[in-house]
This record gives sequence, C-alpha cells and structure tokens, in this order.
Amino acid sequence: MQEKPYTIQTIIKSVFKENNHTIKKRLIYDNAQFGGLSNKWIKLAFFILPFAMYAAIFNPVSFKELGIAQAIVFYIILLVFAMQIVVAVSYFNNKKVLKTATEAWENYFPGIDFKMILSSGVTPYTDFKKYYEAALGEGLAEDALKDTMTKAFQKMESENTHLVEAMKKDKEKRAGR
Repeated sequence: MQEKPYTIQTIIKSVFKENNHTIKKRLIYDNAQFGGLSNKWIKLAFFILPFAMYAAIFNPVSFKELGIAQAIVFYIILLVFAMQIVVAVSYFNNKKVLKTATEAWENYFPGIDFKMILSSGVTPYTDFKKYYEAALGEGLAEDALKDTMTKAFQKMESENTHLVEAMKKDKEKRAGR
C-alpha cells in the first residue's frame, strides 16, 4: 500500500489550529487531515456523553427503579467512567495522528523529530511557531515553505548548538547500550 503524500500545511493543521497567521497547539489532534475522524466529532461526543447518561439514569422508568439516592450515585460513577473514556479516546486519537504526522514529516524534514516541535519543554526547535507563523504571513506555497522551514531549522539548530550536541551525545550513548 502506497502512502499518500501529505503537504506540510496538512501535517501542521493536524496538530495546530491556525487563526490569522498564528498557530496554537490543539488539545485533541485532528485526524480528518489524514482521512480519519475529525476532532469536532470527538468533541461533540464528549459534550453529549454526560447528557445522554443523565437521560438514561433520570428517565421516569429507571429513576422509579433506582430512587433519588441511587440515581445520583450511579450518575456520579458513570461520569467518572465517562472521564476515563474521554482520556482514553483522546490519547489513542492523538497517538494515531502523531504517528501518521511523524511519518509524513520525515518525507519533508528527515532527521528533525516532529515530537520536538510539539514539545513544550526545551528543544532546539522552540522557535518553530515563530518561524512557521512568519512563513504563513508571507503566504508561501509548498516548495517555498519547505525551503524556508529548512533554513529556519538550520538557524534554530545553529542557535542551540550546545543542546543539539548534547542530544546527539545522549542518542549515541543510548545506542551504545
């Protein structure tokens, strides 16, 4: 099966929201960019879930059988279960999107870890958003965007040479084990 080539914008839109040439990281990644389920449907399901449970527990038939105290306790227990469902679905959705996006990212920028771009910690690519937003402001197309971002990655790595070297040493050290 041949992998469909995704554009850089598609990859970025799966994990970032774009608004007026600024990007912000998504809490629930968008798999619709890769032909999967949109994060809007997932959010809608999460929103409807407590109301559906309320309707199931507090309808006249089940409420009559449970009584007020048991219905409230049962509803609270189901809400805890619903929160676990929300966490699990979000985790597996984000994991699947990240896997697909990382594979597509490697076609454009091999050697640059996509997860480091998403990291909120210290990485050589902490200024990625700034450079990408500047490229969005210029309205660059796919090839020009790739060239601009390649130069931006080189610049970010040169600004953070000590960090890049430390990461390479750590990677070599782990490979040596």
